[in-house]
Amino acid sequence: MPPGTGVIRLPQFAMRYLLSALSLTWLVTIGLPSAHAAPPTRLELQSGDHIAIVGNALADRMQHTGHFETLVVAKNPDRNLVVRNLAVAGDEVVRRHRSENFGSPDDWLTRVKADVILAFFGFNESFNGPDGLARFRTDLEQYIRHVRAQNYSGKGAPRLVLFSPIAAEKLKDPSIQDPAPLNTNLRLYTDAMAEVAQANDVQFVSLFEPSLSLFAEADDPLLRDGPN
Repeated sequence: MPPGTGVIRLPQFAMRYLLSALSLTWLVTIGLPSAHAAPPTRLELQSGDHIAIVGNALADRMQHTGHFETLVVAKNPDRNLVVRNLAVAGDEVVRRHRSENFGSPDDWLTRVKADVILAFFGFNESFNGPDGLARFRTDLEQYIRHVRAQNYSGKGAPRLVLFSPIAAEKLKDPSIQDPAPLNTNLRLYTDAMAEVAQANDVQFVSLFEPSLSLFAEADDPLLRDGPN
C-alpha cells in the first residue's frame, strides 16, 4: 500500500482476497511506488486484454469472490477486460501438479489467450529457506524468459507482473506456530523476487511489507488460519 493512504480495515474473510487486488488496482490506475523499484512501475491495460492469474493459494482463493474482477473492471469500465484464474494452491514457479493429460501451463495460457499474466509465487518456495534461494532465483529468471518468448494471445508477448507472498500473521491460537521464522524466509524470497524482477525489467508488486503493516495495526486478526 502506498505511504500516506492510511490503513484499510478489511473484513476478516476478505483480507487474503483483496490485498493483492488493492495493490494491483493502485498499480493499474496510478502507479505503485515501492521500496523495490523495478521498472516499469505502471501496468497499462489495453482494450480487450485477457488477464490470466497464475500461482499459489493467495491467487487461488481469489476465485471464491468477485472482488478482484470488480475492482479492476470498475477502474477500467470501457476496456472490455477478461479475467481467468488459473492458480492452484501448492503451485510453484516450476512445480504445478495436475491430473494426467490436464495440459501444460503454456497450453492453458494459450486457451485463455493471455495478454497479461499476474504471477503469484514465492510462498511455497520459501519453505526451502536460505538454501533454496539460489534455485528459486534461477527458476524465476527462466520462467520470465520463457513467458516473454511466448505469444499466447496471438497479439505478441504477454505483459508479466510478479507478486510477492503476503506476510504470516501472528494469531492468538496456540496451535498455530510463531510466524517469525516463516516471515524471515518470506522476506528473503520477496527481496529475491524484487531483485530478479529489476534485473529483468519486469513489474513487481511487494505484498509482504503492506500485509505486515496491516497485521501489526489491526485490532483483530485478519486471517483465519495463518498465511497462504
